[in-house]
Amino acid sequence: MKTEKRNKLYFNKFQYKAVCNIKGAAYTYYTKDLDTFVERMEKLRTTNLNRYGVRLIDDNWQEYWDEVNIDKIGAFLVWRNYIDKERCMYRIQGDNVSFFSNDLALLSTLDNIDENVSVTKAIRMDPDTMYFKKPPKYKYRTYFKAKRMPKDFSDNVRSLRDMYTSLHFCKGIFSSLFHNNWNPYRYMHGSFFVDYNDPGMQTVLAMWFPGMLGKTYSLAKEP
Repeated sequence: MKTEKRNKLYFNKFQYKAVCNIKGAAYTYYTKDLDTFVERMEKLRTTNLNRYGVRLIDDNWQEYWDEVNIDKIGAFLVWRNYIDKERCMYRIQGDNVSFFSNDLALLSTLDNIDENVSVTKAIRMDPDTMYFKKPPKYKYRTYFKAKRMPKDFSDNVRSLRDMYTSLHFCKGIFSSLFHNNWNPYRYMHGSFFVDYNDPGMQTVLAMWFPGMLGKTYSLAKEP
């Protein structure tokens, strides 16, 4: 059992996450049963002229579909189709499938699909504090909301950066938003933030970016 320190539970409701490696899982969307999956797999294998699904392994070309374990896919489809959606949810990313639940006994049954399934327990910390392995350089972090930026957003960021050297805007703001083709009507990414030490800066930020600020966290080293 692994543990992960987090500000909140997975999706704000689940304490456990299990991850299985299931080759072909990304092709199970809108697939009701194993027969449908096999039919789709064979169609992709025989009709794709761009060699999609073919990878280079040990200097030899090998079809991705040759690596798919049909029994494992079948077990995953059965588990997925019959599980109570209120007890567990799952997300697919490539060949990895993550399952989220508060029922550890339920997740333990996933070893019938992948014997190397990994399970992680979320250890919830103070929801208003972000923890780091090393002492952080700043005391506070404020995130921006994922919404369309006002026309003067770019100018305001540059002005504040020059006025307050103690403010640290994340690199993504400058590398992604302020390139030569920057559009003043672009949307802010919800992962962009600004760090600082003086709590009074929250008032300054609110004045310069009304309606654009998200949650503010205290920053601290892991206990």
